Amino acid sequence: MPRKPAHAQTDTLKTIQDRAFELFGRHGYEGVSIGDIAEASGLSKGAMYWHFEGKENLFLECLRRLHEIFDDYVLRPMRDQPDAMLGIIALFGGFERMLRDPRIENGVAGYWLVPSTPETATLTNEQRAFEARAQSSVRQVLEAGARQGSFDLGDALEPMSRAMISLLEASILALRNQNPTEVHQTTTVLARTLFRAYARPEALQKLSGLL
Repeated sequence: MPRKPAHAQTDTLKTIQDRAFELFGRHGYEGVSIGDIAEASGLSKGAMYWHFEGKENLFLECLRRLHEIFDDYVLRPMRDQPDAMLGIIALFGGFERMLRDPRIENGVAGYWLVPSTPETATLTNEQRAFEARAQSSVRQVLEAGARQGSFDLGDALEPMSRAMISLLEASILALRNQNPTEVHQTTTVLARTLFRAYARPEALQKLSGLL
């Protein structure tokens, strides 16, 4: 069988990636088969294996796509703010915008539904590495806030950085079906709770009108 032109191969690959990303996001690793992705992509299972070695490799690629989306909306805008308090606001604002991205509007909670087995060790390690990077980014911003005199975290720096990433991950499932106003109200409450607990009183004055 003659090979498809390069542009047709690229289009087919993108179709597979897009359909797989949606299915894995909704049903998780175990809830999706190569046959399901092939059917959603309008391909045979044989054609699927021509593009990917197996489900694990395809899921890994989709997981990395989700991490890139999270980084683009949430982590990078936070890191780019020289003022740490504004960086934390950027984190929550970016999370709101991410939830409106059409790529995840059908759900991404399935990416946290990965069984702990030898077969999925690579996937679990990839997710843990991303969470470690995300927590490190938050910790650096909180540390900068402490140096700038905005936050007084004491010995809560490390647990707070973990808690913030865990909270955002858990909120994806709860918030994705809420309208933008409801999502904004929820993230504003989360941000205010953080600032009231750990921001210095004089620093809170800078946030007037922002939350």
